[in-house]
Amino acid sequence: MLAHPQPSTTRALVWFKRDLRVHDHAPLVAALSHTDALGLFVIEPEWLQSPECDSSHVDFALACLTELRSALAARGLPLLVRIGTLREVLTQLHAELGFTHLLSHEETGPGWSYARDMAVGRWCQGQGVVWQEFTQTGVVRRLRSRSGWAGRWQARMDAPLLLL
Repeated sequence: MLAHPQPSTTRALVWFKRDLRVHDHAPLVAALSHTDALGLFVIEPEWLQSPECDSSHVDFALACLTELRSALAARGLPLLVRIGTLREVLTQLHAELGFTHLLSHEETGPGWSYARDMAVGRWCQGQGVVWQEFTQTGVVRRLRSRSGWAGRWQARMDAPLLLL
């Protein structure tokens, strides 16, 4: 079992949502700046019960996780796979591991995933965990106006690939 990080160290938890690659993965690249890092994928009851989830999606995700676990292990990073709500899993892992940072992609998806992300933000704030979300699509959340959207989209699309 991993010990809690010392005060001068940081432990990052890379939360893999739907992007199960190691290449061009901003949260994973950011994790390298921390003293310690682990990967996390959570099989969420909300996903399993959602109308957009089919057994073929679960099978595909599990196959991808096998490859991801190998790719991360080759880079010295363990991958944790848990079943449960994000709040439950994060609470348990925070007690066990004392992670200081949560790194993930900003996801666009159905309403349940947006509500989950908002709840994760509140949880992180309450626990003193720094959550950094990285954009990867042309969707810009929480815009008050669409003015300048095309320029933002172009900047995102022109961003260089991230190599690990």
